[in-house]
Amino acid sequence: MTRPVRAVVLLAVVAVLTTPAPGAAAKVDATEGGGGGAAAAGPGVTLPAGALRVGQRVLVSLDGWPAGTVQIEVCGNAARRGALDCATGAATHGQVPPVGRATLPVLLAAPPVACPCVLRVRTPTGTATAVADLTLAGVTAPAVAPTAPAELTLVALRAADRSGPRGWFGLPGVLAVRITVHNPGPQEITDPAFQLTVGPPGRARTIVAAPAVGTIAAGQTREYHVAVPTDAAPFGRYEVDGRIAVPGRPLAFTVSAARRPWGLPVAAAVLTVVLLLARPARRPPPGATPAEPIDK
Repeated sequence: MTRPVRAVVLLAVVAVLTTPAPGAAAKVDATEGGGGGAAAAGPGVTLPAGALRVGQRVLVSLDGWPAGTVQIEVCGNAARRGALDCATGAATHGQVPPVGRATLPVLLAAPPVACPCVLRVRTPTGTATAVADLTLAGVTAPAVAPTAPAELTLVALRAADRSGPRGWFGLPGVLAVRITVHNPGPQEITDPAFQLTVGPPGRARTIVAAPAVGTIAAGQTREYHVAVPTDAAPFGRYEVDGRIAVPGRPLAFTVSAARRPWGLPVAAAVLTVVLLLARPARRPPPGATPAEPIDK
C-alpha cells in the first residue's frame, strides 16, 4: 500500500470513530433558569437525544447529586415560574445513592403550559436543581403571558440579645434574629443568595453565616431564625444588615439590638460594699483617755 493510500485510509478511520452514533444520549448540566449548554460543576441530568412525545417513558441518568430523594418533572414555559409551569402532580420521585449517580425511568407527562419545555430535576428543598432542554411533541397547553419579575417582601424583622449569663458581663454572645418574608408573585423563588453582616451601627462589616433560603412558593410566607454571634463589648448597640439577592429585585434590610451587660455595674457595686465592710474599725491611739459623758 502506498503512502498516499495509507493516509486516506487513516483519515477515513478517524472520521468513523469520531462521528456520534444516531440517537445517542445527550448530557446537559444546568441550573435553575438555564438550559442546555456546556457541562458545569454540580448536579447533571442526561436524557435521550432527539424529539420525544407526551406519554413516552424514557430513562434519565443523574450524576453529581447529593444522596436522597429527587423529583423529576416536565415543565413548559422553560420553567420560568417554577412549579406553576411544571406537571408536578405527575412527577417521578426516586432515590440517589451515596455515589451520586442513578438511572430512573420517567414518564413524560404533558406540562400545564406550552413549550419551550424542559425536564427539571430537584431535591425536596430545592437546594440542588438541574434542568435540560426537552423537545416534546403532543403538547397542546396554552402559552403563558410574560410575568413581572420575582420579588420578596419583608413581613417582620426582630432582633434580641440572647447571650445569657455571658452577656451579663460583656463577654461574646449572640443576637437572635427573626426574619419573615413573603413571596407575593406568581412564581416560586428558589434558593437566592443570602448575605448577613453584623457590627456597630453604620459599620456592620463582619460576615455572618446565613441560612439557605430554599424554595419559597408563590404566595408563601416563610420565617427564618438566625443566631448572630457578637464580640465582647460593654454597653452598646449592634446592627445586622441583610440582603436576599432575588434576581431583579433584591431585598435588603437592617435591624439592631442593644446589649446591656448589667452584671458589670452590679458586680462593681457588690465589690465596693465588700471592700467597705472588710475595712478594720479605727482604734484610739495608745494613752488616749476615753471621752467622759457630759452631765447635764
